[in-house]
Amino acid sequence: MIEGCDINKLSFKGSQTEVKVLAVDKVNDIAILKSNAKPDVIFPVSNEDVSLLEDVIVAGFPLGKQISSAIKTHKGVVTALAGAGDNYSFFQTDAAINQGNSGGPIINQKGNVVGIAVATWVEEGVQGVHFGIKSSTLKTFASANGLSFASPNYRDLSNKDLGKLITKGTVYVECHMTVAKIKKMIAQAENRKAFFKEHK
Repeated sequence: MIEGCDINKLSFKGSQTEVKVLAVDKVNDIAILKSNAKPDVIFPVSNEDVSLLEDVIVAGFPLGKQISSAIKTHKGVVTALAGAGDNYSFFQTDAAINQGNSGGPIINQKGNVVGIAVATWVEEGVQGVHFGIKSSTLKTFASANGLSFASPNYRDLSNKDLGKLITKGTVYVECHMTVAKIKKMIAQAENRKAFFKEHK
């Protein structure tokens, strides 16, 4: 999610600060970032992985701040307990994950993080296939880097309280890179498209 970024900036309470990358899990495409921001609330992380048909909420800033700077949410359920290619570090949901949602929390009604928004299956004729990284994968990565989490909540929150938690606990992280690097990434993506088109 931060691969290729020269600088990562976090927006919090109206100001932007640079964040430091502490660790990167390239296989699962997640990173631990450090900032000086002190949020009023934090998300606890679930001790249990999601279950099939569990209600989940994706929170974040799809399409960046082009639409608005307000936090956006999508509700859905867990539709599969594995990702593409039987990757059991991931799960599948029909809660929409759009460009800009990557890295954002997927939470349950208790307000516990059960996953990290990571990808959408983009193909003509395919809808509602989105993937999250399981909380157990996040916990393994975090504990290997000396981090621990607050105890999870054990009671359901009202939608109003959940909305407050999401609004106060989610921050916006921007990736800044050079124009040359962006052009190179676009060219690589176009080359991959051409390759797949040739071998269909």
